[in-house]
Amino acid sequence: MTLPVESSDRPLLLTGAAGFLGAWIARRALQKGRHVIACDLGLDQRRFLQIAERPEQATQIDWRTLDVTDAKAVAALVTETQPRAVLHLAALQIPACAAKPSLGARVNLEGQINVLEAARHGGRIPVVYASSAAAKPRGPDKAPANLYGVYKQAGEGVSRLYWRDHGVPSIGLRPYVVYGVGRDQGETSAFTAAMQAAAEGRSFELPFGGRFCFQYAADVADLFLGCAEALRAGATVSDVSGELHSVDDLQDAILTAVPEAHIAVKPVDRPGPDGGFDTAPLEALLGPLETTSLHCGVAETIRAFRHLADSRAPSRGDGASQ
Repeated sequence: MTLPVESSDRPLLLTGAAGFLGAWIARRALQKGRHVIACDLGLDQRRFLQIAERPEQATQIDWRTLDVTDAKAVAALVTETQPRAVLHLAALQIPACAAKPSLGARVNLEGQINVLEAARHGGRIPVVYASSAAAKPRGPDKAPANLYGVYKQAGEGVSRLYWRDHGVPSIGLRPYVVYGVGRDQGETSAFTAAMQAAAEGRSFELPFGGRFCFQYAADVADLFLGCAEALRAGATVSDVSGELHSVDDLQDAILTAVPEAHIAVKPVDRPGPDGGFDTAPLEALLGPLETTSLHCGVAETIRAFRHLADSRAPSRGDGASQ
């Protein structure tokens, strides 16, 4: 007979763990002493190792391969591991969804349905999932501007119905522009690339300007983990922050950290959600939100990139030739 496992002893099940934000959640979970089962299509630990305090920390995580479009595999893993919460981040981003719409729908929408269904049959396990600011209505159509946003908005609706019809609690967090070491995919990864270039002494031109909510990866990871601890009921969606900064502000933060940096901005703006941000559902669950300022987050990211560059530099022994 299998005895029920106490909630506090049960692991966190993390999908999309090989991705940028997944790696940050895994790192922060370890720092907080949480048991993590990290899943993705492959066992690529590259991003995690970039941000880990020590390489051996990767061995403290239970890494599993999982295709979220495989409903049976998702259900089997949830049954086996009995997680206290599922942190669902597996997704294809804006460019991949545009290039392969059917695959984007399968991963981003069908994959979320598979997770919710497994959570339902696993005992109504709380699900904390990554939606996106791309799901927010915008422009003259008052609708998401790309397929990625459409899929994310649909996932929010499905999650609401899984609470109403099946009692599966969930919260969808809508990150906007998340930056930090490991952010190397997606349209807005250029902002992190500019920080890396400044750290390594390279010039860089940002491909567009505009106004965005810039969010430091460690802060966003902590919000996901906090929700996994606190969520018990309901189905809500929340923005992660509502503080807008211009790309010129970001450029200034980079130059403050590296005055000699050569960071330019193309004279074209990329439109995005610029209002209507609501963090009340998140604050109702976690209390007042504490966030890292743009200048501090950028400075910390640049320091981390410098450390990585130094660690990759070839060392020279005392007897090395000149």
